[in-house]
Amino acid sequence: MRLKILHTNDLHGHLDHWPLISKFIEENQSLASVKGEALLTIDVGDAMDSVHPLVEATYGKVIVDLFNEANYDVVTLGNNEGLNFSKERLSDLYDRADYSVTIANLFDKDTKEVPSYAENIVYKEIDDMKVAFIGLTAPYETYHLNGYTIENPIDSLQDTLQLIDQEDTDLIILLSHLGLETDRYIANLFPEIQLIIGAHTHHVLIEGEWENQSFLCAAGKYGNFVGSIDLYFDQATDTWQMSAEVLSIHQLSQRYNLPKESDYYKQEGTKQLEERWIADIPETFQALQTTGANSFIQMALNAITEATGVENAVLSSGLFLSDLPRGLITEHHLHEALPHPMHLAIVEMSGVHLKEMLAEMSQQADDLRYKLINGLGFRGKIFGELIFKGIAYDELKLQWEVNGEAIIDDRHYQFVTVDHIWFLPFFPTISDYGDSKLIFPDFLRHTVRNYLEKTYPIEGGK
Repeated sequence: MRLKILHTNDLHGHLDHWPLISKFIEENQSLASVKGEALLTIDVGDAMDSVHPLVEATYGKVIVDLFNEANYDVVTLGNNEGLNFSKERLSDLYDRADYSVTIANLFDKDTKEVPSYAENIVYKEIDDMKVAFIGLTAPYETYHLNGYTIENPIDSLQDTLQLIDQEDTDLIILLSHLGLETDRYIANLFPEIQLIIGAHTHHVLIEGEWENQSFLCAAGKYGNFVGSIDLYFDQATDTWQMSAEVLSIHQLSQRYNLPKESDYYKQEGTKQLEERWIADIPETFQALQTTGANSFIQMALNAITEATGVENAVLSSGLFLSDLPRGLITEHHLHEALPHPMHLAIVEMSGVHLKEMLAEMSQQADDLRYKLINGLGFRGKIFGELIFKGIAYDELKLQWEVNGEAIIDDRHYQFVTVDHIWFLPFFPTISDYGDSKLIFPDFLRHTVRNYLEKTYPIEGGK
């Protein structure tokens, strides 16, 4: 049996290369059809990311539709799908899918089963052979806040492999949104898995690599590459022969004589967001201004405290990427200014630990002001300055205060922030001693939107 697998991963909503990727997929699918050979197209998670305006405008629907049009066969979940979309919305999205979803270590908290739109094992019959796909995603503890139970992927994989009748299954393929080092570990622990297609750490394996008896493949990030794997089962030796290549967008651009990038999807998303009016603000909210009535960050602090009922808050100025101009504001303005897929987080801790966290923040303030930040939901450039509401340092008394009063060690305090500040390694007191709760499903920009709609309504509607 011969089988070709085309694979993508970690697109993160980057659709500027999609015309080239879909052209490559279409060409290979047509060629396989003419030759009568088997071909499967798969994705290994983090395809949906609302940093892209059309993903935001369609609530992720555009990704499902494009995968349907490209005749994808199997996908698994990345942490972006699992954490940045509510359980209900993701279910609605995948109900539209013409392809299968496999996930073996994520379970609905209510039913204790894998989500209704997925299977722990997806089987594909190819010629006279049976191929099993198993999907695993990175085990972030915060999944439980979105209505899921997340399990250790190694334990789940072991349990899932026991469900497979290996006498009746000819090939086991793992779709791993776990990272390269974990993939190598799995390859040595479970030699019965012949092929591991990886993601999450955005690594590129140009020609694949062998680890123990498993062949590992991966295609980078952001649609900069697309992967192709050729498999051949040698009946004489009863073994699988595999080879792989990863083609860059530059190579595909030259092959098809097409531009590397397309603005179509971005323009369409921008158009849709510009048609959604939010508010009519009397003055410009300045992204670089950290104090005063025209400060964007001060307005956002008011928004998140009002939304949660928690009177103290902290945000970093690097989150605010552009001004909100005076006059009519659209969802496009907010998406441009706050593209980050970040949820609000309410943190509670004792006074002694609050002072410890504030000391961490103070000691690192100069380093963080211009520190380049990447990942953990951040879509800007620098961290910026920490700006507080209700919390301040009294220079005369040389002490931190909450609402004008000295912090009492054994009293408990709450503040609201974004998950990014909790997840970053700079302030370990939050994860070590804070009782933290994420607020789903809205992101920071959605909370700001709700505040603006209420505070500055458009006269007569829009």
